[in-house]
Amino acid sequence: MYTRLTAKAVPFFMVLPLILLFLSLAMFPFGYMIYISFHDYNLAEGGSPTFIGVQNYLAMFRDNVALSSIRFTLLLVCTAVPIELGLGIAIALFIRGITGEKVIRSSLLLPMMIPSVVAGIAWKMLYNYEYGPMNYFLSFFGIPRISWLGNYTFAQIGIILADVWQWTPFIFLILYAGLQSIPRELAEAAKVDGASEFEITRFIELPLLGPLIGVSLIIRIIDVLKVFDIIYMVTWGGPGSATHSLSYYIYKVGVSFGWDIGYAAAISLVLLGSIVALTTFLIRMLRLKKSLGFE
Repeated sequence: MYTRLTAKAVPFFMVLPLILLFLSLAMFPFGYMIYISFHDYNLAEGGSPTFIGVQNYLAMFRDNVALSSIRFTLLLVCTAVPIELGLGIAIALFIRGITGEKVIRSSLLLPMMIPSVVAGIAWKMLYNYEYGPMNYFLSFFGIPRISWLGNYTFAQIGIILADVWQWTPFIFLILYAGLQSIPRELAEAAKVDGASEFEITRFIELPLLGPLIGVSLIIRIIDVLKVFDIIYMVTWGGPGSATHSLSYYIYKVGVSFGWDIGYAAAISLVLLGSIVALTTFLIRMLRLKKSLGFE
């Protein structure tokens, strides 16, 4: 009896140090973030935290920059993600069976392999008003120079273009792999029955890719909701607050321009809650529980 209990306990004690490390590095900071979000605690002013209840959360709705950050974050979700999804599906379907498929496939993945910081520097140079290749290319069509980083609307478009360029390959990779796993017998049987290539794609391949499309959609929405690096490197949140994402504003409030830890923690928890709620909603709406192993 003693030997059996000891044998069962050995695996637990072997992973116990890792569990304790995880709790100390993840759970304690998270718990402290919840605690400090209900306090007025500004490191620049000094002093100890002062309990203020939900005032930090209510302050978000009176903060024009916070509201602007929410609007831009939602704009990214509603524009960049659908474009990436559409392009990813189209490219995955288009390159199948064409000459040089392997080379093209490898080339398409290059943007995703570039670190976002490096990609941000490259896009900032592309958007340069005087010498940037973007304005040089547009000049061939008689379009005057555009202040990509100085205009409210074009700065937002610039961030969307950069995100689409870098992360469309991610969706393409997932869906391309999914297409390769679909048995060719299904398409061949449909051809025998007189189905066209469009009908095979519409009624066979896309429905079978449904779970993968849903998963890639959720992953990209989560990534876009917490986007930071490309904004920091390209526009630095400007002009004004035009390209502030919530993640960038959290950094700005808590680390960069201010040291208001309590307010930054409250915004962080709102962002986390939004991600969890939206992810849960999408999983249920797209009926992905079984595909993700939740059932």
